[in-house]
Amino acid sequence: MKSENTIIVDFKTPNDFEVLYRNTSEQLFNIIFKQVRDHAITEELVQNIYLRLWERRFEIQLSIPIQHYLNRAAKLAALDYLKTNNRRNIHLKQLYIEQEESDNVTEKTVFFRDLKKRIHAITDQLPPKCRTVFVMSREQGLNTRTISQRLSIAEKTVEAHLTKALKAIKNSIDRKI
Repeated sequence: MKSENTIIVDFKTPNDFEVLYRNTSEQLFNIIFKQVRDHAITEELVQNIYLRLWERRFEIQLSIPIQHYLNRAAKLAALDYLKTNNRRNIHLKQLYIEQEESDNVTEKTVFFRDLKKRIHAITDQLPPKCRTVFVMSREQGLNTRTISQRLSIAEKTVEAHLTKALKAIKNSIDRKI
């Protein structure tokens, strides 16, 4: 059911469409540019409005003047672009943060591996009993009592070996830094 004011956007010739474009495109450009503030994007959005209008020219039925329809389409195109662009910026920021964290993780992993190699090199130079106590404590996660029982030495001796090993590691690392 069409009312008397319904206008079917039916361009008899491509020239009719061209005339509409020449008469209305500058106004659409101004509407969009006020929001977007970018000439290239504004031009693209205006072109998209006219492209969609041409593609849907036999489907669109208007009960308002076509200029009102186009103005509304321009406002919606600008808002949609800003909303999409804002979402894209949020995603890009998140990706940047994740990339930085990933870079930091990689950097920390490299640093950790290097430190671990340095500690192994230092502990390899410790006396055998001291090295064994350190490995059992730090790498195997055993407590002082368990180490003393397994090696049949006093807990105080285990503590002394650990103190010696940690002091050697600390002094060696401090000299290299």
